[in-house]
Amino acid sequence: MSSDELFFGLDLSTQQLKIITTDLNLKIHSTYTVEFDKDLPHYKTNKGVYSNEITGEIYTNVSIWIEALDLILSKMKLNNFPFDKIKGISGSCQQHGSVYWSKDANNLLSSLSIDKSLKDQLIPNAFTLQTSPNWQDHSTGEEILKFETYLNGAEHLAQITGSRAHYRFTGPQIRKIVKNNNEIYHKTFRISLVSSFLQSLLCGQITNIEEADACGMNLFDINKRNWNDELLSIATLTHDKDLLSSSSIDSKDLKLKAINELKSKLGEEIIPIDNNPKSLGSISKYFVEKYKFSSNCKIYSFTGDNLATILSIPLQKDEILISLGTSTTVLLITENYIPSSNYHLFIHPTIPNTYMGMICYCNGSLAREKIRDLINLKFQTKGWTKFDEILDKFPSFNNKLGIYFPIGEIVPNSKPQTLRGKLNPKTQDLEIVDSWDIELDVSSIVESQALSCRIRSSPMLSIRSNSSSSSSSSSSPILEEDLKFDGKYIPYIQLQQRPNKVFYVGGGSQNQSIVSKFGQILGSLSGDFKIDNSNACAIGGAFKATWSWVIDERGNKKGFHEFLTEKFDWNALNRLDIDSKWNDYTSGIVLLNKLENELK
Repeated sequence: MSSDELFFGLDLSTQQLKIITTDLNLKIHSTYTVEFDKDLPHYKTNKGVYSNEITGEIYTNVSIWIEALDLILSKMKLNNFPFDKIKGISGSCQQHGSVYWSKDANNLLSSLSIDKSLKDQLIPNAFTLQTSPNWQDHSTGEEILKFETYLNGAEHLAQITGSRAHYRFTGPQIRKIVKNNNEIYHKTFRISLVSSFLQSLLCGQITNIEEADACGMNLFDINKRNWNDELLSIATLTHDKDLLSSSSIDSKDLKLKAINELKSKLGEEIIPIDNNPKSLGSISKYFVEKYKFSSNCKIYSFTGDNLATILSIPLQKDEILISLGTSTTVLLITENYIPSSNYHLFIHPTIPNTYMGMICYCNGSLAREKIRDLINLKFQTKGWTKFDEILDKFPSFNNKLGIYFPIGEIVPNSKPQTLRGKLNPKTQDLEIVDSWDIELDVSSIVESQALSCRIRSSPMLSIRSNSSSSSSSSSSPILEEDLKFDGKYIPYIQLQQRPNKVFYVGGGSQNQSIVSKFGQILGSLSGDFKIDNSNACAIGGAFKATWSWVIDERGNKKGFHEFLTEKFDWNALNRLDIDSKWNDYTSGIVLLNKLENELK
C-alpha cells in the first residue's frame, strides 16, 4: 500500500514491542514486532520479565526495551520501509512501570551517534536504576498499606487519584526505592513512566508525563489536575506519620524539601488532555540519520495500554468495552467522576472532561473453563460444544445463581471459594445450596459474571429516565431500593441504567453463546459488537498520532471522537444479533447482592 503520509503507533508491552503504521485515513499499512524472549534471548527473560518468588518482585531491564527499539527499526529498514513518509508518532506502553534517569541522561540523549547502538550509548550511564518494575509486581505490600492508612482509607485515596493503592502503582514503587535504595533515589534526575520513557527516546530529550497515564500512579490528584503534595510526602517517607519522632520545625522543612525534590524528578509540568494536542518536538536526529526519518516527523504524547485500547474504536460516553480473557476487564467511557476502591478511573487520553472507568476481575475464563471441564467429564465430550449447548437452553433467569472464584477475587474482595444460592421470588429470601446439577453451574457462572459487570459499571453511566425500558416481560421486578455492593450503596436509579453500546474483545468473545448471555444481561440500547483487538494498543497509538498531527499541522479542529467516527472502518466490527433480557435479570441483581453478602 502506498501513501505519502504515514503514522506510527508503538506498543511497548510486557512481552514485545510492536509498531503499526497507518495512513491518513486510518487504514493499516504495515505491522512489525519484536518479541523479547524470542528475538532478544540473551536477556533470558520469561515472558518478558524476571521474577523473584520470595520477594514478589517482577521486573525487567530497561536495556531490553532500548535494544528492541533499534532492532525493530532495523528490521523495517531491511524491508525498505519508507521512514521519510512518517509524519507523526504516538503509542502506548505498559502502565505503572517507572524508569529512573541519571543527571547525564539528557546530554546522552541529545548527542547520540549513528555509529553506535542506542544501548551502547545509553546503558548504563543514562540511568540510576537499570531495571523497571513490572505491573505484575507484588513486592509493595507494606507500601500500599501506608498509602491507604496515611490517607484515611482506600476510598479516600480513590477519591483523589481514581484508584485505591495497588502493588503495581508507581507511588508505592517509588516509596520502596526511597526506603531500600535511598542513595540511588537521590541521584536520580528524572522519573518517567514507561510511556514517557519511550517518547523521550524518540524525542532525544526527557519529556513530561501525560495526564491520563499519570492517573495510574497513586500520586496524581485528578480533580486538581496536579501532583498531590500529601501523596508525594508518603512516597518520600516524609509524611507526618513517618516523621512523628522528628522535631516539628525540622520535619516541616524536610517534608517540603522532599515533596519539591520528587516534583522535580516527576516533572513539574504534566502534558494536559485537550482538543488541541501539541507535539513534544521533532524526532531525534539519531533516527533521522540512521533510519532516514524526516526531520519534520513529530512526536506526540504516549499513553498507557488500556487507555490506548479505547482509542482503537470510536467509543463514546456510556459505551463499554469488555475483554473476555483469562481475567475479565471492563472499560467504560463516562463523564461521571464517581470513584470507588473497587475500580479505576483515569482521565480520558483524548477527550476533555471525560474519564475511562476500568473494572478488573481475576476470575474470567479460568473459572468458566473449570465448569466446562466438569461438563466434558460428565458427558465425555471435548471443547465448548456441550457447555454452549447447555447455556443456550437457559433463555432467561431462573432465580438460581453461583459465585465461582477458583482464585482470590479483587471485585468483590474475596478469597477462593464457590457459593450457590436460590432466590424465592415471592419472599426474596436466599437459600444457600451446597451443590446442584453441574448443568446449572453453566448458566450460573456466566450470569453471575455478566451481572457483576452490569452492577459495577452502572454508577458510571448517565442517568436516563427511559433506560430501563425493554422488550422483556413487563411483569419483571423493578428495583425500588438502593443496594450495597463492596461496602457502598448504589442508588436504585443508577442500577437501572443501561449502556448505549457494548463491544466484546478477547478470547472469550469468540464464544457466541457466552457473548450472547452477556449481551442479554447488559441490555445495550444501541447494539452489541465483536471486534478483533489483538493490535488495539498500537492501533490506538497510531490513531492518536494521526489525529494529533492533523490538528497540529493542518489546523483541523475536530475532536478525537468525531475524527475517528468519520474515518473508522465500521466493517471491522461484527454486529451481533442479541435479544435483550434486561428486565428479566433484575432479580439476579438482588440474588447476587445477597450471595456476595455471604462470601467469606
